[in-house]
Amino acid sequence: MKILKHFKSLEIPKQGRKIFNAISLKDFPFAKVAKNNDGFPVILIESKIDNTFLTQKNIRLKYLELNHNLECKITENGKTDFANYSVITFKSGEEVLQSYYFGIVENLLKELSKKPTQKEVFETFKGFIEVFRALSNSPKTTIQGLWSELLLIETSKNPEILVNYWHNRPEEKFDFNADTEKIEVKSSSNMERIHIFTSEQLNAPKEKKVLIASVFAKQSSNGRSISDLLNSILVSLNEDSLIEKLYSIVSNTLGSSLEQGLKIKFDYDIAKNSLRFYDSELISKIEKINIPNNVSEVKYKSDLTNIKPIDPIIIKSNELLFKSLKTTP
Repeated sequence: MKILKHFKSLEIPKQGRKIFNAISLKDFPFAKVAKNNDGFPVILIESKIDNTFLTQKNIRLKYLELNHNLECKITENGKTDFANYSVITFKSGEEVLQSYYFGIVENLLKELSKKPTQKEVFETFKGFIEVFRALSNSPKTTIQGLWSELLLIETSKNPEILVNYWHNRPEEKFDFNADTEKIEVKSSSNMERIHIFTSEQLNAPKEKKVLIASVFAKQSSNGRSISDLLNSILVSLNEDSLIEKLYSIVSNTLGSSLEQGLKIKFDYDIAKNSLRFYDSELISKIEKINIPNNVSEVKYKSDLTNIKPIDPIIIKSNELLFKSLKTTP
């Protein structure tokens, strides 16, 4: 990632809160990457003055600060100058988080015109602020669960299709939903294919086809992290909206556990080689007819050990979701 590389080459300025050492970004002539006196990453954005900043509040979040129309002292290539910028400061010295931050920023900078107005900058970065606001929330699922979903995307034949159909909210009934095709990812750290299901996941309407992706996710210091899988997936994504969605879901899912979640590693080879798909209709379940009308959110464990896996390629369908999955061993 070029922006991160530029940031690392900068020295920490010796004094002053509004003093920055900076480098102009060749691909984005209206922006600079900088380092403040705390050693934190800063993005400086020049924009045409249209008084939009007068109606905007400065933002203070756990990891992020956004200040509008701030006069800054910038040192670049040995020359020092004063100018006004939109200043986005990421308050962390952790490289894995800095890489995550720059990945989001780079994608957003692509959306701006060559000479953005203040209104354009503020509108573009609205979603960016929400992504980092989510980092104060409680986690929506386990790190292992999110890693396993990302593994399915990363190992697929077409990651763009998987990201497109990925749930926007972790609370949704299925991890991937293409209407008539659905995939629910289940992971196990004890190398057993015994998973917890909701009644809805195994009692889908007949016109809907549900595949259960079962994977062994075992922590390993030599494995791959969520950050590693993200970087691998991003190479395959060409649409800015899908990149934005990927970052947004990861942030919303991990919430306050993002810093820890980006670092924990799982054995990639074990997971990839253990990935199997199962027809939900063949899994033991409590039939919907046996669940009283006034009973909801029913969950239970089912053992998939003796069920024959299914190859997604043999399923006849007009949808793209199952076709994007790789054939299992």
